[in-house]
Formats: sequence, structure tokens, C-alpha cells
Amino acid sequence: MGKIHFKSLPERTADVISDMLYQKNYRIGAKLPNEIELAAMLEVSRNTVRQAIKILADRNILEVQRGAGTFVSSKLGMSDDPLGLSMVCDKNKLVRDLLDVRLLIEPRMASLAAENGTADEIRRLRENCERLEEACSRGENYYEIDMEFHTAIAGCSRNLVVHSLFPAICQTIILQENVTLDRLKEQTVRAHKRIYEAVAGRKGSEAYDAMTAHLIQNKERILRQQELEQETNQTNLSEKCRKRQK
Repeated sequence: MGKIHFKSLPERTADVISDMLYQKNYRIGAKLPNEIELAAMLEVSRNTVRQAIKILADRNILEVQRGAGTFVSSKLGMSDDPLGLSMVCDKNKLVRDLLDVRLLIEPRMASLAAENGTADEIRRLRENCERLEEACSRGENYYEIDMEFHTAIAGCSRNLVVHSLFPAICQTIILQENVTLDRLKEQTVRAHKRIYEAVAGRKGSEAYDAMTAHLIQNKERILRQQELEQETNQTNLSEKCRKRQK
């Protein structure tokens, strides 16, 4: 018979902090209260809080930055490659397949976000849209802002499973950045605004449709580019064959 494991106080404290992150929808990069504040909130010692934070950092839930504080990790408790996607050789097909998965999940999450998002969360969505528009107008890389928006929508949905899966889903955006050359700057700005406005207006069906249209637009762009690449490769191959024949 195995031993019964009773959680230590730091482990229980880590669980409470983890629950707090979800209940208050702390977004990626959000800063936590300092050790003194957390100790007062949770009625434990600073040492217990310090140990709890270390436990959560080891789980990739939190990230401690010396001199700056403790922040929510972009990994959200997952390993660097939880689904083993880095082992897939055909990155083009992987992007397409991940977008198919997102089409199954994210429209419903947008609909739930319209039902469950708080006023503060919706305000942050608006601020994200504004930062995205500014980044696009300056010609800056905006994929991190893009990921933050979709992650925030998942958090607003209050779906625990999707919130945990989202770091893996966000690999689609990173992969798109690596395998595609063109970006839908203005279209992305407009799409995010439509999603935000539907969520802010508590219009679940409109949020569903806006997210669906946004993801389909991205998929069509990727398919067009991949078709062009195949045609270019075929043309180059034919040209090489003609030169050899000469």
C-alpha cells in the first residue's frame, strides 16, 4: 500500500495562488502582488509564500524576475513542447491542422467570453486592440499582442481546460510567423475589433461568427501562400530540368 501524501503548507499555498490566477484571470505577463502583500492576503509567512512561488515557477506557472517581481509565465504551467509538435517535420501542414483545431475551439470560447467576461477583462481587450493597431501602424512585429488577445479571450470564457491548453494552441501564431511571409495587418486589426465589440456588447453569436471569420481568413491566406510556394518550386524544378537537357 502506498503512502498517503499530505500537502505541506507551501504546497497548499501554491494551490491557492494558482486558483487566484484563474479566478481573477491574470493574463500572461501580469505581475503578482509582492511577498508581503501575498503573505497578508493568504495569512501565511513570507517564507511560505516564497516557497509556494518557487513551486509554481518549477511548474512553469510563474516566472520570477530578479529585481522586478513575479509574473504569470507565458507557458501557463506547460512544458516547452507539451504536444510534441516540434517533432513534426511538415510545418506547413502543422499550421493548417492547428488552425483547424482552433476553428473547433476558439469561436465557442469567444461566445462564452461574451457571456462571462468581466468589465475589467473587456477593458483589457480594448487596450489590446489599441496596442495592436499602434504596432501595425508602426510596422512592428505584433504576434505577441496577437497571442495575448486570443489568450485573454480564452481566459474570459472561464473554461478551465481551454485555458490550460492555450499555450499549445498559441504555437499556431508563432508557427505562422515563421512559415509565412505576408501578414494581414489591417485585416487582423479589424477582425480583433469585431471580436472585441461583440464580446463587449455581450453578443455571443456575433462573437462566435467574428472569431470564425478571423480564423478562416488566416487559413485562406496560408493556403494561398503555400500554393504559390508549390508553384514556384515546381517552376524552378522544371527550369533546372530544361537546363540539364541543354
